[in-house]
Amino acid sequence: MKRIAMFMVLVAVFAIGATALQVSTPSLGGSNQDRNANVTTSVTITSNSGSDLSNIQVSFVADSKYSLSAQGLPTNVTASSPGSFTLNGFIPLDLDGVDPTTLKEGAVKVGTLTVTATNSSGSQESATVDVLMQAVNQLEINKARITCDTSSKSLDDGDTIKNLKPGESCQLEIEVENKFDDNDRDNLKRGDIEFDTVDINVDSSNSDVDVDVDDDISNLGADDKDSALVDVDIEDDADDRKVTLTIRVSGRDENGALHGEEISVKLDIERLTHDVQIRRIEVSPSRVSACEPSNVNVGVQILNQGRRDEREAAVEVSVPDFKFTDKKGDIELDKDDSTSVQFDVPVPEDVEPGVYRVDVRSFFDNVAQSNIGSVDLVVEECEEPEVPEPSVNVESQGTSTQTSVVSEPSQVVATAQGQAQAAPARSSGLSQSGAYVALLVLAIAIVLALIATMVVVLVRTVRKK
Repeated sequence: MKRIAMFMVLVAVFAIGATALQVSTPSLGGSNQDRNANVTTSVTITSNSGSDLSNIQVSFVADSKYSLSAQGLPTNVTASSPGSFTLNGFIPLDLDGVDPTTLKEGAVKVGTLTVTATNSSGSQESATVDVLMQAVNQLEINKARITCDTSSKSLDDGDTIKNLKPGESCQLEIEVENKFDDNDRDNLKRGDIEFDTVDINVDSSNSDVDVDVDDDISNLGADDKDSALVDVDIEDDADDRKVTLTIRVSGRDENGALHGEEISVKLDIERLTHDVQIRRIEVSPSRVSACEPSNVNVGVQILNQGRRDEREAAVEVSVPDFKFTDKKGDIELDKDDSTSVQFDVPVPEDVEPGVYRVDVRSFFDNVAQSNIGSVDLVVEECEEPEVPEPSVNVESQGTSTQTSVVSEPSQVVATAQGQAQAAPARSSGLSQSGAYVALLVLAIAIVLALIATMVVVLVRTVRKK
């Protein structure tokens, strides 16, 4: 069996080697070739066996829209004198400008070409090759930029963004350009071409990096640019590694041709040996009044993103303007674990209204600073409550009217014991006025007159008896 298999291999090799006819692979058009145009290329025929080739014929298997044809076929071909002919074709409006799988610019297969010939012994020789065609790609990534918590960088294909940490949030901006001319010269539909939809896809090679594409781009006109935003988040527990982001931009123009571009970049995620992250700072309440002394609670959440477990992590809170500092240490935190630490911060009663910075620092080994953060505390102005004015009803001749009366404040008198009491109020009335005295005199005069009248009447009565 082994001898038979070896024999078959040798026969196959011999058959391949004995093939006298070879044909070059034709490629029509190029990276700058407009669509809706006739194109040509040269195809070479070679005899490798030393045998003359004659009666050369060409056939095609391709869609008629490519209009493939041969012109100027050679009459014969020898090993010392290769022959050639011209291949004609037409690039239609819907010819893709990129490979649908890779989005790389290049020629695409549109059919096959078969050349047959007769060798010097009278046997038929043939060779079949692919026919390739290329048109210009008019949809490109004009620029890409990634902005993270600790860095920002413009991106080209193959770039690496270094020194990224677990838990970082990034935003990727992708600007796409429609390279079609905004003028359709000669009405050939080579310009003023729009992309109804441009698809934006960003894939991550590892689950440590989450990608969220906000939206695609719509109605991108000729010679226009537009941008899409992509959220890129690194997981809090991401390990040391390089993660590949593959950015794909693609779209079909209004004639149906596919255009686009693909680039890849790397995110280099690095963990520090010690890294006590400050994840959240909360001040409650965040606004206090300057009317009276108060206290606020400062809660700090920390996360161990270092490579090692921590046994002596620490957190310090300070308010420089209050001359306040407090530190809590010997906090145990395993790798990727988090905890919250609470602080009670007094607000002095004589503090001026304003915005005050609350500083937070994290430490490892209790004294080695790791990270810093800050948050604002607002002290508002003290507002005195408004006292409503009292009112009193005054009746006059059966009619009631309301009159505002301003009362005088009581005087405050300090006692020997330091207490305060109200002094008696001054009073005034009719008994202390001149009209009261006149009325009193008049009443006495009337009484005396009545008494005198009664005496006169009594005397007259006695005399008559």
